Amino acid sequence: MKVEIKFFATLRLYLGVASLTLNLDKPIIVDELINILVEKFNDKNVREYLVEGKKIKTGTMILINGKNILHINGLNTVVEEGVISIFPPAGGG
Repeated sequence: MKVEIKFFATLRLYLGVASLTLNLDKPIIVDELINILVEKFNDKNVREYLVEGKKIKTGTMILINGKNILHINGLNTVVEEGVISIFPPAGGG
């Protein structure tokens, strides 16, 4: 299963890449995907950037093929083939 992960805003700047393509051998959940990103970038701060405890950090938005995982099953949402967009918490006003 092929998944393209797109990074936005400060997360894109932090990681230094706009997107990443992964080929997954088996179905995984978003929480496992974040662990894969931690390994790929060799940076445990990626998890801390997006997750707080067992929930997505307030202000973070993760979309799977345009569907917000908060409206599906949160970190336990099954990753589907296609595009995953990750928007980190943003501030401003």
